Amino acid sequence: MKLKYFILTCFFLCILLPFFFFTSLSKYQFEYNFLVAKLKIDNSPPKIELISFNNSNSNYPNYANKTHKITAKVKIIENHISKINFDSEHIKVKVGKNIVPVNFEKISCISSNSEEQIYEIIFSNIPNDGLLNLCFLENSIIDTSLQSNLSKTFSSNILIDNTAPVATFEEKSINDGYSEGIISVNESIQPINSWNMTSNNKKLTYIFPNSIEYELPIKDFAQNSNSVLVSIKNASNINLEYGIYDAGSNNVDIATCGNISGDHLISSDKIFKAESLFIRTFGNIDTSILKGKIFLYTYYGEGSSGICPYSELRYNYGYNPKNSWRTINKENTTYFLGKLYTQFGGTGLNYSKSSGQNPIPEEIAKQYLYGISGISFSLDNYSKYSIVYQIYIKDIGWLSSKYNGQEIMYNFDKPISAIRINFVPNSERQYLIDYWNKSY
Repeated sequence: MKLKYFILTCFFLCILLPFFFFTSLSKYQFEYNFLVAKLKIDNSPPKIELISFNNSNSNYPNYANKTHKITAKVKIIENHISKINFDSEHIKVKVGKNIVPVNFEKISCISSNSEEQIYEIIFSNIPNDGLLNLCFLENSIIDTSLQSNLSKTFSSNILIDNTAPVATFEEKSINDGYSEGIISVNESIQPINSWNMTSNNKKLTYIFPNSIEYELPIKDFAQNSNSVLVSIKNASNINLEYGIYDAGSNNVDIATCGNISGDHLISSDKIFKAESLFIRTFGNIDTSILKGKIFLYTYYGEGSSGICPYSELRYNYGYNPKNSWRTINKENTTYFLGKLYTQFGGTGLNYSKSSGQNPIPEEIAKQYLYGISGISFSLDNYSKYSIVYQIYIKDIGWLSSKYNGQEIMYNFDKPISAIRINFVPNSERQYLIDYWNKSY
C-alpha cells in the first residue's frame, strides 16, 4: 500500500513541477500566442476649437446689433465620429451671462478630412446688450466609443449693443457773435463730418455764425441711430431777415434765419397770398453775396406790368428780374419799417384798385389768387455757406426744400402763403434740408 502511494506521488510531481518554475532546462522552447480580439482603445473625447468670428459690421467689427450677421468657424477634431448635433438645441448664444434666442441662418460643414471637420455657423437677430459668446453643449458631437464633447464656450470680443445713443445739446455764446454748439452723448459714437470730437467720442463741438435749427443724426459703433436737436438762437455774426406782405392782413411778417414768415396764414388757414417779399442781410458778411429772383403771378397775365403803390417798384408778370438775378444790397433797396430791404414783387396785386393799371374786378380780388408763386436764391461764393429756402402753398403744404439757385414752385398760378430761408454751413446743409422736409 505504501508503495502504491509512493508511485502516485512521484507521478504527480513529474506532471506538476514544470508549471511552478519559469526557467526551463530543456534544449528547445516553444511559445504560443493566441489573438483573442483586435482592439483600438480611444480615450480622447471629441474636441471643438474656434477658428474665427466674423461680423457683418465691417467698419466696426467689435460691435454689432440685431441687424448684423455673425459668422463663426469651428473645427471638430475627431476621426471616429458617430453623430454631430450642431443645432439650436446644442449650440447656444450668450449675451453677457444670459442665453438669448437668435436666428440661426446657416449651420454647415465647409471642409472635411479623416482627422477634422470645419463648420460654419451664421446667426443674426441677436437681442440684449453685452459681450457675445458662443456655447457648444455636451453631446454636440458623439464618437463611435459613445464619448461626447465637453461643454465649451468661446468668447467673441464682439459687443452686442441694441440701445440707441442719447444726446443733449447746449449753446454757448463766444466772441464776435459766434456760438458754440456742444453735444454730449451717453456713449461713444461715430465721428461726424466737421464736428470736433473728444478722444472718447462722447462730446462734439461746432462753431456757428448764425442762428439755425435742425436735427443732427448720430450713430454709435453698433449702427444704432438717434438724433439730437441742434438749436442755435443767439449767434449773430451773419444775419438774414425777410418778410412777406399779404394784402388780406395788410402786414409784413418779419422773420430771421430759418424762421417762418407767414406762419399766421398757415395757422389760421387764411386764403391770403404773398404779394411781395422783403429781404436783407447784415453782420459780418458781404452784403452783395446773396441774389434772388421770383415768379410773379398777376391778374393781367403775360406781358403785363405794374407799380407797387408803396415803394413804386415796377414789377411784371413772370420772372422778376426777367433774365437775371437781383442782388440783395444797398443799391436795390426799399426803406421799409425803418430799415433798408431789397424788395421782390409788389403790393396791390389783389386790390380792386391797383396803381398803374386797370382795377381788378372786386369779386376776383376777394379770392386772393395772385402773388409770388416761385422763388430762387443764389450766392456769389459757396466756399463756406449755402442758401436754403422753402415755400408753403395753401391746400398743398410745404414743398421740398431747394438750395443754391434751384427754383422752387408748385405751379405758376399757385402763389405762396409762407416762406423760410437761411444760410447754412455746407457741412450741415443736408441736415437742414431733411429737417425742413419733415413738414413736406
